[in-house]
Amino acid sequence: MPPQRRPGGTTTRQHQKTEKENAMRRQLITAAAAATALAAPGAVLADEGPTVYGFVNLSVDYEGYDGAPGSEDGDVAMNTGLSHFGFRGSETLDNGMEAIYQAEVGWTYTGDSTGTPGENGGTLKDGNDNTVTLAGEEYTVEDDWITQSRDSFVGLRGDFGQVTFGRQSAANQFVYDGPGKEWVAQVGTPAGAIHMGMPSRYNNMVRYNAPGGQTAGGGEVDAQLSFVPSEGEEPGDHIYNARASYSQGPASGAVSLWHAKDASAPLPEGDNTVASLAARYDLGFVQLGAQASGRDSDASDADDMAYSLGMSAPFGDGNRVKAIVTQLSADADDSDYTTAALGYDRILSERTELRFAVASTFNDKNSGPEGEGVTPHDYGAYGPSSGVTPAKDETHTTLSANLRHSF
Repeated sequence: MPPQRRPGGTTTRQHQKTEKENAMRRQLITAAAAATALAAPGAVLADEGPTVYGFVNLSVDYEGYDGAPGSEDGDVAMNTGLSHFGFRGSETLDNGMEAIYQAEVGWTYTGDSTGTPGENGGTLKDGNDNTVTLAGEEYTVEDDWITQSRDSFVGLRGDFGQVTFGRQSAANQFVYDGPGKEWVAQVGTPAGAIHMGMPSRYNNMVRYNAPGGQTAGGGEVDAQLSFVPSEGEEPGDHIYNARASYSQGPASGAVSLWHAKDASAPLPEGDNTVASLAARYDLGFVQLGAQASGRDSDASDADDMAYSLGMSAPFGDGNRVKAIVTQLSADADDSDYTTAALGYDRILSERTELRFAVASTFNDKNSGPEGEGVTPHDYGAYGPSSGVTPAKDETHTTLSANLRHSF
């Protein structure tokens, strides 16, 4: 019997042969893919995938702020207090070192991005309807979920320590060393005074962390060096940083020193040196913290100082009360301000806290940036969100209920 013809001119036997060949090709491709995976470096297969982390931090605040001329007074508003997420991971290399990476972004859960005209008391730049300026920093007005690039870098870690390259912490390196540790992204934070006009992060930073050491008395010492090339007004205007921290038992402390040559905004013009010294002590029934920072600047009336004292006391099962006072002593006339805050934290788990606070900022007649006074929200890009531009020479008070969940 002659072979039967199929559409396209092939015989049944030819078709069956073709199908067998295709099946064999698929098996070979699958085997090759498996062999490629098995041939990959063992370190890659042994390492876990990237870890996702972050926290959601939302607060409902009554912003009792008197508005500046032309602005309404503050009212009830919701703030997304530095909510963010990111992923990080590492790969173990053949020589025993690790390649490390991290990518982190700010993330809003309120539906509007930080820095809008209804947040931060920000004011629109002339001729630009999508940029606001707050405390010398600019923020883009867009109702986007992702609001900013945070600490993001790649690096190597080994017996020599750790070196990283990318966008990394500047003021955020030290503003929470003292009593501010219990007030991260909450009204009453001391960071607005302690940061001395430095941005929270710098782009293009090289950072070296030395291997941890131990003192003769058993204390742990860590050291860090940072370099930001050509960050000033001209190429060659670099930024340098050195930091050391110490901990032993209930005591801990840190000192940070930054020097910016011919600095760019938000620091004052000219050379600037910023220093911070912080200490904490845990007595068991109460934790005490203190911090001082200062700025030496070539600019006139810009040699400021700031001081913060705080305490927190746990009680019962998952409860904590806390208090903090922060003073900015400005070089310019009548530009000092003081922020005082009381808080209660209900610690629901290791990752979830319900936080309540009342905070007031007492302004001199020239306190704060041009056109607005200082508020208890005064650090970074969170609050006020009620659309108010706070008046100068006023006392601004906020009542805040805040839910924070880390993951």
